[in-house]
Amino acid sequence: MNGWVFCCILFVAATRSCYGLCQFPPELWCSSPEIIQTCQVSDQCSDWSCVSQADAKPIDVVIYYKSFCRKCSDFIDDHLDLAHKEIGEIMNLRFIPIGNTEERRVGERSKFTCAGGEEQCSLNLLQACAIELVKDMSLQFPLIECMMKTSSSPENIARSCASDVGIDGEEIISCSKGDLGYRLEQLMSTQTYAHRTTEDSYYPLVIVNGGYLYDSNEISEAEFLNTLCQTYKGPFPFGCRMSQSAPTHTCQKA
Repeated sequence: MNGWVFCCILFVAATRSCYGLCQFPPELWCSSPEIIQTCQVSDQCSDWSCVSQADAKPIDVVIYYKSFCRKCSDFIDDHLDLAHKEIGEIMNLRFIPIGNTEERRVGERSKFTCAGGEEQCSLNLLQACAIELVKDMSLQFPLIECMMKTSSSPENIARSCASDVGIDGEEIISCSKGDLGYRLEQLMSTQTYAHRTTEDSYYPLVIVNGGYLYDSNEISEAEFLNTLCQTYKGPFPFGCRMSQSAPTHTCQKA
């Protein structure tokens, strides 16, 4: 082995030792504080200034959906579940379970009817109460995910899924039968009206930072995650490592 080859081997070994934990290409090493730390390139990036995650706005993701909707359930269980697990800390996620609901006045109160029947309306309302009562997204997300894919009567679904995440299902059921439930149903109806469609194929309706994601039923889970990653203006989060295209840099040369 000649000296030149030996030196090359030593160089490669040293590089792997220094950057063995770095899974990012060199062009991204200075793109965020987290990557700088992981790749141990503080000296190389000393002349870069970075935007902190605290200064970056979270991604607003709103999903309008309806109970007993297979496409809605699949999207929540696949696309949203992956995004929530990977980059939930930079998402401001809101569920609005109303779908195609008709509101009409009956005396002093409104009457709500759903295209999927009374049980669909009931489960929509139970989910609205669950969302209102359970603010912690680490509990709310699996609760809604469970309520969308469990087959039973609406109240039994609420009890079973609430029990699975360790909360009281009776409180959710009580909400759905009281004034709070009625007010939530009115609020959801108002929020949904501007986005309402009679075409089932449009559900779920997904809005990212105020813009419609029209092809939400067509894109893959990875493509959806990539869309969210490219929307975020803060430091490149590790959960975006599955993103197919390069992230927006949040660090720039001073």
